[in-house]
Amino acid sequence: MIVYSVFNMPTSKAPSRRRGALRATAAAHPAADVGSLFATPLKHRTLEELAYEHIRTALVQGKLAPGQRIVAAAVARAAGISRIPVLQALRRLESEGFVRINPHRDVVVSSLSPEEFRERFLLMAALEPLCLREADGKIAPLTLKRLREVQAEIVTARRAGDTGRAVAADGRFHRMLWEVSGLRQVVQVLQNVWDRGEYYRVIMHARRGGFAAESIAEHEEILRALEVGDTARAAQAVERHRLRAMARLAETT
Repeated sequence: MIVYSVFNMPTSKAPSRRRGALRATAAAHPAADVGSLFATPLKHRTLEELAYEHIRTALVQGKLAPGQRIVAAAVARAAGISRIPVLQALRRLESEGFVRINPHRDVVVSSLSPEEFRERFLLMAALEPLCLREADGKIAPLTLKRLREVQAEIVTARRAGDTGRAVAADGRFHRMLWEVSGLRQVVQVLQNVWDRGEYYRVIMHARRGGFAAESIAEHEEILRALEVGDTARAAQAVERHRLRAMARLAETT
């Protein structure tokens, strides 16, 4: 067994008592036979992963609207696969809050109540500033350059009336702010919360005549603070941005 072989590699005259203790530990905690866990080597992405990513993308992009039913059999036929990986993907999406699976196996795209919206925005208003405070001294000039480029893309998309492109670029802008923190679990939480609200953000911006000019101005506040190395001010700016976005969404949906 692996553990036993590691613990019994030649050493420089280890005391016999110690060797006996190590053997006892190996016997009490045998190494797992990991070879039995996988029928074949994991060389390709599974059908479940592919189904999950495609359905999740459709949800985020608003192609599947809140309250709409998802028929697993129809998804499977369209994808040319069996229902099993589709159902597995839907169960994973349910665990993340994107869909709701009813007792009689109907799958419905989740809707967010005003209370849920408020809670999610408050969560982001707490975690996004945390990321910037944690990033103090870590933000490289190249990162600032890329943030400026994404901001310019948002402005260009807004002028062209391409709300979807502007919202997608907005997502990249914020994810860059999160990732400089190095807090991987916080980034994962933020991304899940962000994705759940993508559909509603697109609708909100569209109803305001395109990507909100207020959001662009608030991005500028964040960028200017970062460009002078004031992450504390940037953290305050991103918190204000999130709370103002919450108010704008409440006004327009």
